[in-house]
Amino acid sequence: GYPAYSFSPGANVGRLTKSFIPDPFYYDFAITVTAKPTTRSGGVLFAITNAYQKIVQLGVALSEVEDGAQRVVLFYTDSSSSSTQEAASFKMGDMTGRWARFTLTVQGTQVRLFMDCEEFNRVDFIRSDQSLTFEASSGIFVGNAGGTGLPRFVAYSKVFVQQVYGHKGKEFIRSAPL
Repeated sequence: GYPAYSFSPGANVGRLTKSFIPDPFYYDFAITVTAKPTTRSGGVLFAITNAYQKIVQLGVALSEVEDGAQRVVLFYTDSSSSSTQEAASFKMGDMTGRWARFTLTVQGTQVRLFMDCEEFNRVDFIRSDQSLTFEASSGIFVGNAGGTGLPRFVAYSKVFVQQVYGHKGKEFIRSAPL
């Protein structure tokens, strides 16, 4: 089974990024998420922020449900940027009250969303030819984005798993679940 987490509106789960994530980060990578949202409000599933918790350098969020749909959002912000950047957004059906398992892959200048092991959609995005680097005191947060002000993810007694996979050369590396 997967680790189970419960996120209430006031939950603040965070640690130093260097405890879990290599620096520099992988240039090409995949993020796998399993979640069962209990509200229609969406929120940040995980985020790596700068040391001041003002910019999300890497993160994934679900948007609020509107007209029966919501978006999976990937944040990817190069170190030179002064504000959080939305790298990709994928519209899908309302996930409230049901299990959702999806994978976001970043390869070169494309972000792809996979649902149930099938490619759902892809978008192009522009990024530096350098891997992301994180400040020594940057934070990684689960269910929120630290002090950025972005909405928190709320789920009660549901399973939430986050895994990050990276590619270095021909070797595919798996980090521990967050």
